[in-house]
Amino acid sequence: MRPVIYATIGVLLLILAAVGMRQATSYRVDAEARERARAQDQLDQLITAWESAVDEHVRFWLQGLGSGDTQTGDLERHWRTQFPWVDAVYLWEPGDVIWPAEPFPENMAAIQSNPCIARAMAATGAEDIMQTAERYAACRSGGGRPMALYSTSQTAELLLEADHPDLADKTIRDLGTLPAMAIGESWNYGVNARRLVELRLQHARAQHALGREDIADHWLCGMKQELLTLNAPTLQSVLDLYTQNIRPQLLLASAQNSTEPCIAALGINPAQAVGALAGTGLATDDTLEARGLRRIAAWNMVRDQDWMNADIPTLTEGPKLVIDPTTDPPAILYAARLEVGSLLGGIQIDQDELIRTLFRNAGRLGPYLSIRDAEGTVLAGTDEPIFVYRSFGHILPFLQVGIAEGAIPTIATDGALYVQWAVIGIGMLVGVFALVTLVRTDREQLDILARQREFMTRVTHELKTPLAGIRVIAENLEMGAYRDTEQVEKYARTIIAEAERLGLRVDEVLKAANGPAREDARALDLARVLEELVSTWRERYSASGEGASIELEAPQSLPMHGRVGTLRDAVTNLLDNALKYRRTDRPLNVRVKARVQGRFVVVEVEDNGLGVPANMRKAIFEKFRRVEGPGRGLSGGHGLGLSFVAEAASAHGGTIECKENRSGGSTFVMRVKRT
Repeated sequence: MRPVIYATIGVLLLILAAVGMRQATSYRVDAEARERARAQDQLDQLITAWESAVDEHVRFWLQGLGSGDTQTGDLERHWRTQFPWVDAVYLWEPGDVIWPAEPFPENMAAIQSNPCIARAMAATGAEDIMQTAERYAACRSGGGRPMALYSTSQTAELLLEADHPDLADKTIRDLGTLPAMAIGESWNYGVNARRLVELRLQHARAQHALGREDIADHWLCGMKQELLTLNAPTLQSVLDLYTQNIRPQLLLASAQNSTEPCIAALGINPAQAVGALAGTGLATDDTLEARGLRRIAAWNMVRDQDWMNADIPTLTEGPKLVIDPTTDPPAILYAARLEVGSLLGGIQIDQDELIRTLFRNAGRLGPYLSIRDAEGTVLAGTDEPIFVYRSFGHILPFLQVGIAEGAIPTIATDGALYVQWAVIGIGMLVGVFALVTLVRTDREQLDILARQREFMTRVTHELKTPLAGIRVIAENLEMGAYRDTEQVEKYARTIIAEAERLGLRVDEVLKAANGPAREDARALDLARVLEELVSTWRERYSASGEGASIELEAPQSLPMHGRVGTLRDAVTNLLDNALKYRRTDRPLNVRVKARVQGRFVVVEVEDNGLGVPANMRKAIFEKFRRVEGPGRGLSGGHGLGLSFVAEAASAHGGTIECKENRSGGSTFVMRVKRT
């Protein structure tokens, strides 16, 4: 009868689905048009809000330039930190760039005219390298930081040429904190940035020569990060040192699978590294260097002022966007007259970071956005077919932004169309769920009935055996078969022992069948509970056979809130199982471990017994489920103990699982919440 009923339901569901699909189809064309309009409107709102936010920030910042309240460099560093898409700040007058300033010059004429340096230069080539190095080293004091840097650099170079990297390293270290000075701050201390970078490179060479590759690579990595965030004129003055010395060494380290984090972050495989070293070009993922080059391009644009013939508006009129297409992506500069004398100001922004900002503010549209160039190449976002698109507006007019087709259901759905598909989906789900539930329920009921019958047979047998023994002894006593007082007492004690064992077995079955006792949770120290249990069971284990042992590994205290009786009974079941299912070919060894893991307390009972087959490690926690096989049927289990443990763990908001351990036995892991 049941198959007929469910077949009828299935037919009705199919009819309902067919009718619903036919009706839903009629809405499709109109719904798609409405969705397209809604998606276009949302995309327009997103881009407009994004552009407005960028314009407002830039206008506000430009108003602060030239006011004299804060140094331009401080403003630049602050804005870069707060807004990653800010790349550089520029302040200039026609024919004169005020910020960023040119790097502090190294007055070689003054340095070389110093008598000490002059004597060292005159001795170069005419005497031993080490003697010349000593001459340069003697010039470090008395001439200020520029003289100290120059003489130290010359000394270190000579020592490296003489194959004395240890002395070169010491010479550089003798300068104290000067070599580690921030390159971007060198102007403030009257130090030439290029000379400072050269000295650091010599330090890295010395470390490599001394076999300290990790220190050298770390030093070079730090220089890379620092150099490529410098302002444009300082960066341009040292860029050749980076491209000819630092970058090749970092690529080589990457090819050698260096563990240095910033080298590993390059993501360059050995083939790319070798290619770059051979002069085939820069690794494509070195975006930091590309950004530095765009900063230099914008600075050259400000410095040369070829575009100054065009009208630069005032802030009231709105900043003008100036784009240099010679870089990829192009350098983008907001420029405006500051209405402070003849000052002009500019803020360079980074295209890639601007796009990331758009994605961060896109909300649910983020996964469906796609940024593409004029040729349709995907620059960011999804590469799925575009549903609606538009230009990126006045900030990035050479790019397009679109929403992919996959966003249609998440943007907005026509009410009638939604209802139709909802009816179809719910109807089909209900039908499938009902059919699957029926089959599963029938199977589970049959399985439970079979296990219950097996349980009843086993329990009946275990209860009848001691009862039969008691009856036989009692009948013999009644007939006077044992007239000796000592014999009577002996068999009386046997009856009492069997009765007690029988009572314990009945209590065990009833307790497991009823589940965890309904007791109130209270504060307890689980470490103390486990210590008491292990102490009790240690005597039982010792009596079970030679060499049997049980050990506890737990903190001195494990405070928690729970049902102490339930937890004690759960662990007792696990310890009892370890004893029941021990192996006969080796001493029983059990370890009880406890630890805190976040919001949980974890208790592990690990034994070296018979173990549990992999296909039964979940099923054994079901009622009446046992592992059958040699040596298991005589253990007295009923398939209720582990189900009790599972219920106890669940009552404490936790779980229980069974794992295999190294000794081939089992490890039961019980997790319970601390509160």
